[in-house]
Amino acid sequence: MKKTMDPRVKRTRRLLREALLVLIKEKGFDAITVSDLTEGAEINRATFYQHYHDKYDLLDQTIDEILLSFATHVAPKDAEEFTKNDEIIPTFLRMFEFISEYSFFFQVMMGENGVPFFQHRLLSIIRKCMNEKLDQLHPHPEKMMIPKEIFIHYISYVDLGLISYWLENDMQYSAKYMAKQLSELTTRGPFIAAGLK
Repeated sequence: MKKTMDPRVKRTRRLLREALLVLIKEKGFDAITVSDLTEGAEINRATFYQHYHDKYDLLDQTIDEILLSFATHVAPKDAEEFTKNDEIIPTFLRMFEFISEYSFFFQVMMGENGVPFFQHRLLSIIRKCMNEKLDQLHPHPEKMMIPKEIFIHYISYVDLGLISYWLENDMQYSAKYMAKQLSELTTRGPFIAAGLK
């Protein structure tokens, strides 16, 4: 039976994570001290150390929790998600909806004062997801017209680039609109999708 977390523990961790994000946005992670975090969360230092070893542990656990949820939520439910003739690929819609729900987290992590390694971690998850689905859709990579690794890198960086663009522009388009554009670019290719061919 799964043990439920004490509500007070959940609240303390939530307050610390909220303080962490606000402080990263204000002055960058390197400039943050444990005192800044405890002051922002309105808790004492002893309480902080009951939950985390140091600020790096808080950062790692915060990122791990969100990215684990992201990977679980966004992963294609079946191989047909990429082969149906739908206008929008469902996994892309779930990706943009998840980012919209956690927009402050993603904007901070990928923003001006963000954490440099975060984008690499996000990219790794997107690549892993694409790799797993490609293995199901095309079990003989040696027969692909484009080498598998080139294909996966191309698609992954397009995904990351559109996510960055969307966040940098304060998500001026809906998650559904962004998913539709990414679906068009993925299934038709950039030149055809743009009407250049």
